Amino acid sequence: MIYFTIEELIKSSTARRKGIPNLPNGEQKENLIALVDNVLDPLRKLWGKPIIVTSGFRCAKLNRAVGGVAKSQHT
Repeated sequence: MIYFTIEELIKSSTARRKGIPNLPNGEQKENLIALVDNVLDPLRKLWGKPIIVTSGFRCAKLNRAVGGVAKSQHT
């Protein structure tokens, strides 16, 4: 993980506003690390400019709160 952090991927103003702890479990955290290592960091390196994540991980409760579909890739 070079350009991205887990903290920025789980940041959510909706979660903060609604008091929802948007925390990934162990498997979800491993998946986020794989996403960064295999997709986001290489893309950022290739692009050569910062990439802003506006919607990353959502726990199930947060996903429901924002009206996300049950099988959303955010979860």
